[in-house]
Amino acid sequence: MEKAPPSICKWIQTLELGYSDVDKPPDGGICFHCAGRHAKLLKCARCKVATYCQRDCQVEDWKIGKHKLACQSYARVGPSMQIDDENDKQQACNELFGRIRFYVCPYAVHKATTLGRGFLFIQSDRTLATMSLTLPKDSYGRPTDNRALLIYYLTLGEFDAEVCREDFEMATVRTKLQEAVENYDEEDEIVILMRFRCGHVSLGTSALVPDHRVCKKLGIDYYSESTAAALQLNIDDS
Repeated sequence: MEKAPPSICKWIQTLELGYSDVDKPPDGGICFHCAGRHAKLLKCARCKVATYCQRDCQVEDWKIGKHKLACQSYARVGPSMQIDDENDKQQACNELFGRIRFYVCPYAVHKATTLGRGFLFIQSDRTLATMSLTLPKDSYGRPTDNRALLIYYLTLGEFDAEVCREDFEMATVRTKLQEAVENYDEEDEIVILMRFRCGHVSLGTSALVPDHRVCKKLGIDYYSESTAAALQLNIDDS
């Protein structure tokens, strides 16, 4: 078994809000490499998810299609496109935040200078399983275009007035969120609250990357003239 990478985030609280959202499988199998539909397909022996119409497609997808890099993420979500294990959910959030932290850390530091202590509220209209895959392709071989994250910097007052008013169940994290916002080290950390379409919510902290001085400069360079209420990132953009 492969050793998990070191954690980027320290998770304080996780919960499931029970939103119902699992994509239905397509009619007929799809080859992960050529995208052709076939009645009988080969299956990757490692993840037991990726399917292929022939051996050549499987070999090409492993080498050129990057399945070698994505295989472990498909094994985690399985053929049903769901993450059941709590540790796997935390690791998926950890990996996802790792892909965006160089953009959002300067954003958080810049916002904190004008709004005061607060946190990053990161949400997506996709499920955690969909967002966690290394490639923009689901367990059925279908493309998952426009996998976007919407990032807000909120104070506790804004969380109460906007987020909890819209979804009262989010108040479940209010106590731990307040503790995190009141106690994090502004020079070294940020507080993160993630919410996905499937109802998974994770609250945690992460070290600033790059360091606070660089984040502050980058925040001024990239965000000082922006009037947008939120930062939107597509995780598949290179």
